[in-house]
Amino acid sequence: MNVTRLLVLGAIRVNGGAHGYAIRQTLEDWQVQSWTRLHSGSVYHALTQMEKEGLLAVEAEAPGNRGPGKTLFVTTAAGEAEFFTLLRQALGSFDLIELSAGLALVDALPKAEGRERLAATAQSLRENVARLEALAAITPADAGTPRTHDLLALWSANLAASAAVLERVSRG
Repeated sequence: MNVTRLLVLGAIRVNGGAHGYAIRQTLEDWQVQSWTRLHSGSVYHALTQMEKEGLLAVEAEAPGNRGPGKTLFVTTAAGEAEFFTLLRQALGSFDLIELSAGLALVDALPKAEGRERLAATAQSLRENVARLEALAAITPADAGTPRTHDLLALWSANLAASAAVLERVSRG
């Protein structure tokens, strides 16, 4: 699952087409730097790569005021398909950054599908919480390195918090 691709495709979709700087601005407006590891250079690399792969098309080129010109990108049919594939994968992920990107863009899906996917992922997270808590219950709390009991508690709390947010959003 490639979070950068998902976010770049999402930003282009939201803007109805965009050049690299506008995509970066949209992502900054979404404050993705606070919940991803996305770097501005990654945006331009993704644009170049996705254009080569036929996921994006150049709709127009405009000269720049200073420096290089601006290339307006739009998604192709293959790019739209890739966006929805990545979005659905992200919404099923236990990885917090991937799941966050999916949640950020869930409104691109039909409302019922988005709610179903969020609810299903929340249920899977809850099932994992139960497994981790059962494992923690039989793991000595004072075992020392690698502090397995504490790690299990950390992960179960993280998954439970994620599940709670997804459940709230899925209820609409």
